[in-house]
Amino acid sequence: MNNDRSTTYRLLIAYNGARFKGWQRGNGRTVQATLEAAIGAVLGELGQPDVRVDGAGRTDAGAHAEGQVASVVVSVAVDPAHLLTAVNEALPDDVAVLSVEPDDDRFHARYRATAKIYRYRIVDGPVPNPFLTHVAWRQHRLLEIGAMRTAARLFVGKHDFSAFTEAKGTKSKERTVRSIAVARTTFAGAPVLEITMRGDGFMWKQIRAMVGTLVAIGRGDAGAELIESMLASGDRSLAPPTAPASGLTLVSVEYDEAGIGNDSAEERRPKTT
Repeated sequence: MNNDRSTTYRLLIAYNGARFKGWQRGNGRTVQATLEAAIGAVLGELGQPDVRVDGAGRTDAGAHAEGQVASVVVSVAVDPAHLLTAVNEALPDDVAVLSVEPDDDRFHARYRATAKIYRYRIVDGPVPNPFLTHVAWRQHRLLEIGAMRTAARLFVGKHDFSAFTEAKGTKSKERTVRSIAVARTTFAGAPVLEITMRGDGFMWKQIRAMVGTLVAIGRGDAGAELIESMLASGDRSLAPPTAPASGLTLVSVEYDEAGIGNDSAEERRPKTT
């Protein structure tokens, strides 16, 4: 698992993204930079001042995570339990490291991920949910869930999602959405609508564009044929308004533990969440 010089650790991380400018460092207060500062402070006392934390998904500014996974290479001897406790003491209260575990040297949180699950929450209808004010999209009209479910099926499979992303460049925008569930549930006793997506990787703002389109269909402002035309044409201008980041949460990241994971070019593309 490790050599004489370093150990790769797998971190499980949760954060409320309301006050973060996304995951990736270099754009103000970010989750990655905050984690690197906290872990660097702890390991710096042991002789390793430089730390790089690689996350599985580059979540947008304002988006949240319950099960973000990250990897970090540690070149000094440290007990994982001590690292967990000390890092959490150094972190602000809107981000937490839930677990620290040594892993195979080949493990890389982003490149080795095989699938990611995201959830988007919507509070619709006349009754708000005060517990979800900053983590859900408020819709004052009750959405037609049947129409949304029917339309969501059109996203499943491998498609060119050019019309559903703001990612630039000429690289392929094909992605595989493995499943989508649109369901009503409750949170703190109040109703909430949840859209849960599982896929091999999502481009910049892709999920939020997909949700925005489903909400337009749920309002009755468009029909399922809008998704068909967008997928066929790749025309971003056809898209309804993109859903706000506040309702989006990275729920979990999947890996092929037997084979460490996937090192395909698909996972190496930039601007992927």
